[in-house]
Amino acid sequence: MAGVTDTLATKILNATLPVGAAGIPGTWTALSASAMKLRLNSTASTAGTIGTELGSGSGYVTGGTAFANASTASSGGSAVTCPATAAISWTASGTTWSIVSFDITDNAGVRTWFANWNGQPISVADGNTFQVAIGAISVDVS
Repeated sequence: MAGVTDTLATKILNATLPVGAAGIPGTWTALSASAMKLRLNSTASTAGTIGTELGSGSGYVTGGTAFANASTASSGGSAVTCPATAAISWTASGTTWSIVSFDITDNAGVRTWFANWNGQPISVADGNTFQVAIGAISVDVS
């Protein structure tokens, strides 16, 4: 299997994750220059298929929630962890959520990274909060 150099890994991570000011992606013109977003899904995300997003009106707004601040940029091929300085949270309203995966997208909805949550599906009862803590998502190219 072929590998990737630390230099290229750093460039890929920094170009496709919210490492710029106010959570915008790095300098790659294929992505929107506005804050990137974290999107929650009720089904699994795969390399070829985006998960089924939670619906609006249930305490969640479709399209995802913007990252508020820049994540620490990759250096020497290190992972980017996000969110950076503020947790992201949602409170279920009028329904129970079953959360399976997430996608990181640019502001226009272009998907860059995805993962299924450990221990999924995660059940969030009506009135309860689901929170992604600072540094809870680690993205690397290994």
